[in-house]
Amino acid sequence: MQFTIIMNQILVLFSMIFVGYIIRKKDIINKEINQGLSSILLEVTLPALIISSMMIKINTELINNIKIISLLSFILYSVIVLLTIFITNFLSLSHRRKTVFKFLLIFGNVGYMGYPVINAIYPNYGIFYAIIANVFYNFLMFTYGVYIFIQNEDNSNQISLKNLLNNGLIAVAIGFLLLITGWQLPKPIAGALKSLGSMTFPLSMLIIGSSLTNVNLKSTIKNFHFYLLSGLRLLIIPLIIYVALSQFELPSIVENISIILFSMPAAANAVIFAEKFEGDYNFASEGVFFTTLLSLFTIPIFVYLITL
Repeated sequence: MQFTIIMNQILVLFSMIFVGYIIRKKDIINKEINQGLSSILLEVTLPALIISSMMIKINTELINNIKIISLLSFILYSVIVLLTIFITNFLSLSHRRKTVFKFLLIFGNVGYMGYPVINAIYPNYGIFYAIIANVFYNFLMFTYGVYIFIQNEDNSNQISLKNLLNNGLIAVAIGFLLLITGWQLPKPIAGALKSLGSMTFPLSMLIIGSSLTNVNLKSTIKNFHFYLLSGLRLLIIPLIIYVALSQFELPSIVENISIILFSMPAAANAVIFAEKFEGDYNFASEGVFFTTLLSLFTIPIFVYLITL
């Protein structure tokens, strides 16, 4: 892998984020259109990308890597959840903001930004392994992620099956079925899924850029908690993971994808969850904005480290 080539591809992604920001500022798209585009991405193009990326022939190496990256995902997210619980106990934040901080620290933007960046680095099997790594991520987000938002200060909570089901998880189940059985979809359907899936990358970048326009920059840069969040989310956690994984003899593609996924900025879904579950919507928006902005400088660091 050549660092300069990869960085050029990543800069293309960030350029599309800037385009999304501009077209929202110029009212070419508004909040309603942005929400509609987000729905198209979550309900159509991303599931199509998942299914089309999993329509590959399975082999022994693939099976071993699936096992490794799945186990890594489970272990790393479990550790981060425990670390987050410990850290937030010492923060002087309201309950609503502490909830958002937890979500922002645990869940990175592995879909909207993670997949395009991984695809730039590993255009062949990268998305497939990223999808496998994110199976536990998605399960955790729609269980524990929902739990921390609906958990009241008296620790009462309620999680329903409806919270857990979404087109992304259904697409993963379909993809696994095709992967395991070796079944092939008819070519017109497979072609349609591939074309729809390819829309995910530019669409996700435009959505991110558009969603960053309603943030009060002055108040955001004065908030110490966003510097703490960004330091942990973008530098300390991925650096610890980089050092820890280097101690084991892991397949390079598995190790590098894990590192890059955990170096992503805070998940844009934090804003959606905050709005849906009556969390601090503005705090979530500012956290996503701040970490996304700084990731322009931090992601290249880890791309460079894995290309050494």
